Amino acid sequence: MRAMRVMTPRDTSTLMYHGIPRNPEWNDGLDARTFETQVLFLKSTCRFISVDELDEKRSQHGPQRVLLTFDDGFRNNFEVIAPVLRRHGIPALFFVSSRHCEPGKYLWFAYLRALARSFKGNGFSFRGEFFDMSAARRRTNLLRLRDQLFSMTPHPSAMYRAIENELPALRDFVPPEEESDYFAGMTTEQVGELAADPLFQVGVHTVDHPLLTRCEQLEAQRQLGENQAFLERVTGRSCEWVAWPGGDYDLRAIDICRRSRLRGGFAVVPRLRVASEWELPRADIYSSRLNEVSFKTALCRVMTAPGWLKFRVLLNDIRHRDAV
Repeated sequence: MRAMRVMTPRDTSTLMYHGIPRNPEWNDGLDARTFETQVLFLKSTCRFISVDELDEKRSQHGPQRVLLTFDDGFRNNFEVIAPVLRRHGIPALFFVSSRHCEPGKYLWFAYLRALARSFKGNGFSFRGEFFDMSAARRRTNLLRLRDQLFSMTPHPSAMYRAIENELPALRDFVPPEEESDYFAGMTTEQVGELAADPLFQVGVHTVDHPLLTRCEQLEAQRQLGENQAFLERVTGRSCEWVAWPGGDYDLRAIDICRRSRLRGGFAVVPRLRVASEWELPRADIYSSRLNEVSFKTALCRVMTAPGWLKFRVLLNDIRHRDAV
């Protein structure tokens, strides 16, 4: 173990989680129980830090430093993740999209995931086309639907209008317990209560979780600015960090956040490599397997080397493309 500590980078390894429901069937086995197992495993070999300690480096023989981040702001962040972290005194940074803090509103990829997992009908019609939802055709047609939604302009408002007004309503085919545990966002009150805990901080993640590079200038400003204003109003605290939705950002987005008094930004992989404080790398955790968590924690920074970087950009693009 000491040799591994010498070999691993002395910078902090930042891990990125998303929603973690109670029910393992809804998240490929990564549920409350397996998440707590991962936390205890990391706690036995690493030191968890808050984002305020990010600039510090570990000593050569000290334990690996780990920062936990959680993207999107699903309700299970408050109901499942936060209680686990509190039990073990572990700090974390939560990036919250404000759209789904409003009852009955959902992020676009959560809606598509709900169609993929829970829609029971044979199919539905959308703008003159029938989308066959049989087992053999479901995935292909949902990818086709996603591409059609993403082709709509202006992005993302046209896409959300179509989801809310022309497609099957999520609550018509998702049971209430599943909706709350896996698809819904934190309530406004839950965001405020989460941020009131000294263990936790809340950061900017846009209003609607769009692809920022597809947004017009004014829309990109609105997405980032309104989300920051909402979070600061609800929490009574300044937001200092942003996480780029889907790992998608450009120099324009960085400039908007610089002018909004933010300190830095978290990517998945640093695509531009021109402003390190705005392209902080993270290792994404989607698996319940401890060996994968251990590997990504140890090599988070190494995986931003040029050879690894190209592979991780490709992998992240594939994962985002296949979000349904």
